[in-house]
Amino acid sequence: MDSETTTTSTTSMAERDGRDPGNKDTRVAAPNRSHADPYAAPALEAQHEEPPQRSKLKIALIMFSLGIAVLLVALDITIVTTALPTIAEHFNSASGYTWVGSAYLIANSAATPIWGKVSDIFGRKPILLVTNAIFFVGSLLAGVAVNMDMLIAARVVQGIGGGGLIVLVNITISDLFAMRDRGAYFGIIGGVWALASSLGPVVGGALTQKVSWRWCFYIVSFQVIDLCDHAC
Repeated sequence: MDSETTTTSTTSMAERDGRDPGNKDTRVAAPNRSHADPYAAPALEAQHEEPPQRSKLKIALIMFSLGIAVLLVALDITIVTTALPTIAEHFNSASGYTWVGSAYLIANSAATPIWGKVSDIFGRKPILLVTNAIFFVGSLLAGVAVNMDMLIAARVVQGIGGGGLIVLVNITISDLFAMRDRGAYFGIIGGVWALASSLGPVVGGALTQKVSWRWCFYIVSFQVIDLCDHAC
């Protein structure tokens, strides 16, 4: 009776330890964990995959188009600043003085994350061209505005397009260039922002005094057409 109990206990312990009860030196082979995840290797290769090499001319054209896109948005923020008193006086609207700038910035901030997700679905270049078209329509409507309400609504349309231009330029650079090279190209975009911030008020004041405040929006429309020519 005791011998049978001892044999049963030994067999149970051997099964728990992964050994064959009939052969104490034989162990069950452990699974090979190196092949547990067949998708691990492709995922690591995708992370280190280098973008295709491009010629210097192609890179120059790409950055020129993206730089103009950023210049549109940045210039539209600063060029209107010096024209706001003239615009408010023209439409005899003191409250519109604030909303001409605020409507653009609010729509710009609200549209930025939406355009990023939409570009993941439909691609970068088509959405970049769509945002340029929206920005062009908003600039044209602002230039031909007949009252303050129409101008504010046009600025909202401009902001929706401008939000897409801001985010898509950064996303496009991240898609096209390797991580170690992106800093140089982001620096170029930062220089475009600095250029627009310094030239915008000067150009806006000159156009307002010498021609008309409407040309602050017309000149942006011409830049959009030039950008579309290069992008296409």
